Amino acid sequence: MDLTIRFLSDRADLSASAAFTLNRVCREGPIRLTTLAAKEGVSQPSMTQLVQRLERAGLVTRLADPDDGRACLIAITAQGQALLDERKRMRRERLAMLIATLTEEERSSLWLSARVAFPLICRLAENADGTTETVAPRPVR
Repeated sequence: MDLTIRFLSDRADLSASAAFTLNRVCREGPIRLTTLAAKEGVSQPSMTQLVQRLERAGLVTRLADPDDGRACLIAITAQGQALLDERKRMRRERLAMLIATLTEEERSSLWLSARVAFPLICRLAENADGTTETVAPRPVR
């Protein structure tokens, strides 16, 4: 995790909380501010301030909620999507540079460990929504 934070992420253009929020809006589509705040684990006033900053930067926009005329949805803009795409491209380039410093044996070991760990990490992320249900372990293939 420290590798991602220190080397792969470019924090010059967005704070970590802004990047996480923008990524969620991108992944989940237009979303209510209250839902966004709950999913990001912050108060509604804090999320309102963050969304206002992202909106001033042209990265998100507010849309009318078709189900409730009093509410609005937060959506990513073309500029916000372009920023996320550029950040992803930069992370991939930086990671490729790091991987190039490994021996062939180390790259093979890394590839194998990633194949084993990735499904488990995905499952952990799915369960990270705060539920306390116990999920039966799945076999790793």
